[in-house]
Amino acid sequence: MQIKKVIAPLFASITLLLANADAYANQPTPEERAYKFRASLFQTFAWKLGRLAVSKGQNNSEAFNQHATDLVYLSGLIEEGFEIENSIPDGSKAKPEIWTDYEGFKEKATNMTNLTKALMEEGGMDGFDPRKFGSQACGSCHRNFKVKD
Repeated sequence: MQIKKVIAPLFASITLLLANADAYANQPTPEERAYKFRASLFQTFAWKLGRLAVSKGQNNSEAFNQHATDLVYLSGLIEEGFEIENSIPDGSKAKPEIWTDYEGFKEKATNMTNLTKALMEEGGMDGFDPRKFGSQACGSCHRNFKVKD
């Protein structure tokens, strides 16, 4: 009886230890985490850009301003997603030029923030053209720093 009392907890402990070791070994690398952060950030950005267009179509300035405010915040996170130099794991469309011309990249990220802030100014919704905004805010960076689809 004493052996069963020792073996069962010992077996359970070893099983738990092995499961934790396997889970630890399968953790994403910092580069993969940075990529996932960027991918989710840009998906959220695209969603909010779409919400801006819907808000303008509905002539809902309150919703438009909220989405613009969210975009300002999101655009401020872009650099964080690229802090790990050369974080280009499988699936990433980032170009190495992001890090070889990091000042130019930061300038484009700042441009996006400034263009997004301008949407919150008086008349921002009236002058909002999703295609023009996308070309100026997103496209200016994509042309130099993203592999084309």
